[in-house]
Amino acid sequence: MKNLPVKTPDSALKDLRAVYIPTNTPEDSFLELSIRIADEDLTIRDLSAFLDLIDRIYGRLSEKGLPSYTRKELGHLKINKLQKGSWELLLQEVITSGYSYSLIVILLTVKYLPPAIQSLATAYNEVEQGRLAGTERKRIKKEMEKDENLSTLSNDRKNQLSELVEYLHDKEKKRLHRAIRFTQKRLLSIDVRVKRKDEN
Repeated sequence: MKNLPVKTPDSALKDLRAVYIPTNTPEDSFLELSIRIADEDLTIRDLSAFLDLIDRIYGRLSEKGLPSYTRKELGHLKINKLQKGSWELLLQEVITSGYSYSLIVILLTVKYLPPAIQSLATAYNEVEQGRLAGTERKRIKKEMEKDENLSTLSNDRKNQLSELVEYLHDKEKKRLHRAIRFTQKRLLSIDVRVKRKDEN
């Protein structure tokens, strides 16, 4: 997180992590991000844009940032399992990993994608860019306030996390159009759960 220009305190990420990972969770457990998608009439470009968005967000949250992440040979985000039926993509991180919070941030980033693109690139000046960014943060914050999973987070924490999510959306704005279209048409559900090492 230290490589990101947006200022999100480590304590905010710890509080977010605690929402999804209880304090008494065994250390050999792992966090699993489940993404269920319809398995018919998939547009390759839209599916690719969606997966690329998730991968790039994971890279941005990595210790040395996206440029280093894209250059390295190992340590990339991977799909641990693909379930049959409607596709269920399972991405996992051991809870003791320094990156376990990344799956939760990915969850929020996808969950709070805008319904349509209002690109800051089309804004005619810095004042307009700031207005659009502020409007987007307010929309995300409002969605967070409706989310029962985040009900224990303070108002300040929600402000910090909505700023982070808006920042990630903005940095990936060139790829958002297809990703949004994919989530609207093919995403069935997205969720995070804790699983024991011996669970299937």
